[in-house]
Amino acid sequence: MQGDILVIGGGRFGKLALERLPGRVATVVEPQPDKGLEALARGQGVELIQAQGLDFLAPVLSGEQLPSWVVPALPRHLLHDWLLNELAPQGACSVEVPETILPPIASVFKGDEGQVFLSLADFLCPDDCPEPTKLCTVTGKPRGEPLYERLMAMDPPGWQVAVLRSHQLAPGVGGCLPSEMLQIKEQIKNQGGAWLVATSCRCHGVVSGLSLPENTQHA
Repeated sequence: MQGDILVIGGGRFGKLALERLPGRVATVVEPQPDKGLEALARGQGVELIQAQGLDFLAPVLSGEQLPSWVVPALPRHLLHDWLLNELAPQGACSVEVPETILPPIASVFKGDEGQVFLSLADFLCPDDCPEPTKLCTVTGKPRGEPLYERLMAMDPPGWQVAVLRSHQLAPGVGGCLPSEMLQIKEQIKNQGGAWLVATSCRCHGVVSGLSLPENTQHA
């Protein structure tokens, strides 16, 4: 088995991860793999696990040997789902994100589960954007402050903020550090209260709400 990157989700973006990170992906988790994914995984010697991503991820992040990166490639907020699962014994629950407390962003879309999707672009970005640090590849204009920094700077009354940065591993493929996911979990567990939990790269992100009763935070 090659590589040490874990990809959660084997749809379009999971396949892009395999195509654009040859030799670096160890495992892809997908509950309903199609023939295209199976062929890609087999051709690269990548382990293909047929399971729900969260069911596989939870024990992996509880183990001693962590993957170098976790690539969320599914249409859900993986960090939020994982935190709810991990902190369920302490009474964690999902709460809606009030759009009024978010920083001004070009594009804001409300999700079906109370989360908010954000983008610095008001257009559809190409899936192979190299995420340049200064100028947008589409408009040629300055990108300004990265979205993850804008989210980290939030200080809304009654909320605490935790931002997981998505680092570009290849054009259009973002990865998150397991160590940072675990740090966020411990921070929320230790402090309790209402949290805005975000995963964000330079231009795009998702923010979800999570609440942990303060009287059970050390349970």
